Amino acid sequence: MERPESEQRRNIAGVHTVADIMRPAVTTVETHGHLAAAAYLMNHANQSALVAVDDADRPVAVITEADLLRAVANGAEAEQARIEDWMNRDPRTIGPDVSASEAAQIMVDTANRHLPVVSDGRLVGIVAVSDIVDVLVHSVRLSSVVVFVSDLTRSLAFYQPLLRYTPTVSDADTAVLTGPDGSQLYLYSGSDGPVRRNTGVGLQYVAWTAGGPRDLDRCTNVLTERGAYTSRDTVEGIDVLEGRDPDGLPVLITYPGPGQTPRRLIRSPH
Repeated sequence: MERPESEQRRNIAGVHTVADIMRPAVTTVETHGHLAAAAYLMNHANQSALVAVDDADRPVAVITEADLLRAVANGAEAEQARIEDWMNRDPRTIGPDVSASEAAQIMVDTANRHLPVVSDGRLVGIVAVSDIVDVLVHSVRLSSVVVFVSDLTRSLAFYQPLLRYTPTVSDADTAVLTGPDGSQLYLYSGSDGPVRRNTGVGLQYVAWTAGGPRDLDRCTNVLTERGAYTSRDTVEGIDVLEGRDPDGLPVLITYPGPGQTPRRLIRSPH
């Protein structure tokens, strides 16, 4: 039997989709019910949000724990106040094939901690910010890159302004630069110079994702100013900037990154 498209996407691209992390058993609620009923349903179903649907099973509103707290803080009587007076109408929805990182960005942009999941317009699940955090925290991620360099000071002067990583540890032969996501770049200086793999086996590229189109333009300018710019082109909608570090190691910076656009094409090095 053929696997669902979302599962294939995760296995091929290494990306979790909303379908992988959503809660398919959505507890629905009547909009004319009382807040006390909503609180009871949330507690009984161990949910932090309830969805109201119309006759076609389309989500029309969401009420959350935060809405209940807001109602109580404003003096509402849970046994008397109606859900429709405190719910969020016309909620932002999301499809099951959207990546978890894209869902997280939507939550940040819209200030929503819960997104009903719809397929063909019908409610099929709900994803909460806690579901996103859980999958992102417990996923295996690349945490460190180690690069052997011939001149530590020169390499620091190249990587720090390019990546905007913060130097956290350094001594005569080693420096650690830390990114905002916790990733680390280790620079090691040795008397034998940078490690080379003439056979083509081993580390060939170091790649990062820019923070956005303007950040990619900034990186292009940094590489150009240092005489380290090699090329910039677009592959399947992905802008790929390539340069060379002071020891000739290829450095790639792309936008969008794999979190926003899963790779379906392998770019051959030149």
